[in-house]
Amino acid sequence: MSVTTRSRAEQHAFNERRWGEIMDDAFVDASISKIETDRDGNVIMSPSAGKDHGDRQAEIVYQLKLLLPKGGVLTECGVSTQEGNKTPDISWISIHHPQFRESDVKVLNPAPEICVEVLSPSNSAEDIELKKRLYFEEAAQEVWICGLEGQMKFLSPAGELNGSKLCPKFPRRILTSHERLDLEQQKEVSRKATRASQVPKREPGREPPHTER
Repeated sequence: MSVTTRSRAEQHAFNERRWGEIMDDAFVDASISKIETDRDGNVIMSPSAGKDHGDRQAEIVYQLKLLLPKGGVLTECGVSTQEGNKTPDISWISIHHPQFRESDVKVLNPAPEICVEVLSPSNSAEDIELKKRLYFEEAAQEVWICGLEGQMKFLSPAGELNGSKLCPKFPRRILTSHERLDLEQQKEVSRKATRASQVPKREPGREPPHTER
């Protein structure tokens, strides 16, 4: 099998042209969650990942907008790499990114400063490892992985971080809406139990003291 050889600049130009063709194609519909390509422009499509995936994705977008307001939060925006166009679930670009003020961006190059992948059961470790490497090759500063239970992993080109350096206050776990509700209900039950335990108990057969008027 022959492998097409392109320079770095030629691959990026090819990716952008191919992405424009795909976006103009009538077969793109709402049932497709993510579209990517390989280095030769062949389309790779992923079906909708489900409710919890979308819920965590929305919460990550909210937290990024809240904690990093000096930048742009993007969903499903392609990134041009040497292995085609790859699509992080969420991206954050700073005001210094060369495409921050551009309105008609087909694919991002260089990569966003932060690329986030929200895992679904269909993701393989090899696929995530490849994307992580490709994002860093295109100048991403951090890659975040949100696990199936919402646990966050923060990575730099040098390896795993204890927390994001670009967004130190970002939560270590992302809860779905129903998980947040269950947690609040558990806290309320705990608070009621604590209040009940602090009420003085009356001894059997003993009347409370009377106050003279």
